[in-house]
Amino acid sequence: MRTAITLVSVLLMAPASDYFPDESAGKIEVFKGQKLFDYMNGGAELYLAYGFVEIAVWNYATAGNQATVEIYEMGGLAEAYGIFSHTSRGDPVDVGVPAMLARGMLSFYKGKFYVRVVAKSDPVKARDLLIALGKQVAATVPGESKPPKEVGFLPEGSIKGSLRYLVNPETARTIWFDGEGKLILTKQAKAVTAFYPGGDADIQATRISYPDKAAAVKACRALGKKLALKTAEARGGCSASGKAEDGVFTALAAKDGVLRWVTGAPDQKSASAWLAKVK
Repeated sequence: MRTAITLVSVLLMAPASDYFPDESAGKIEVFKGQKLFDYMNGGAELYLAYGFVEIAVWNYATAGNQATVEIYEMGGLAEAYGIFSHTSRGDPVDVGVPAMLARGMLSFYKGKFYVRVVAKSDPVKARDLLIALGKQVAATVPGESKPPKEVGFLPEGSIKGSLRYLVNPETARTIWFDGEGKLILTKQAKAVTAFYPGGDADIQATRISYPDKAAAVKACRALGKKLALKTAEARGGCSASGKAEDGVFTALAAKDGVLRWVTGAPDQKSASAWLAKVK
């Protein structure tokens, strides 16, 4: 597959338009692997956790508007979706593939590439430029824009922008702050988590798939112990439920290589009902 820098070269040979003239392109910069730290002040760890390979960056200016275009080559389509899920707040726009536009930044994923187009001038005035550049890149980047199958296993109706696709503890460092990620995101585990309106507190539903049943049960035991819950095991599965120290209720169950976990519910009946909604 072509690398990000090759994609940039192809993109620059596309026909010029009012928003994307060839002469507006500046010097292309490429940062590979750990060199990502040289490009961004913070957040590089998250990209690296999703298998970051390299980024190609270049700037555009036209009609008083300026924008920076970034193409990130990630570990694969699932990883590209994963990093996109952390920046998916905003308004949906169509650039040939589904994209999100918020606070002067347009973002989308396609194939193993994650793309950001960031306004460097007035974000309101630069809106058309961001969309135009997004369309140009989306037409050139290979692959499809399809979320991992695990996303479809969570209930519908999640809070906008709350869904995350997680592949290791580092990708969950902004989700769980007390070490839960290290317990449940073991090797080859794939997780999806999202928040749902729940009255006084939002309800969080999480689903993690493991390479085998034993790994799921082990994670269930470890999580139950972490949450100070008594676990029950039967027929190769594991379950636990109870009231947390903060007054909300939780329920978890491991079966057939999948761990399902709901927390933040107002009562135990509600927690169990939400757990049943996770496929």
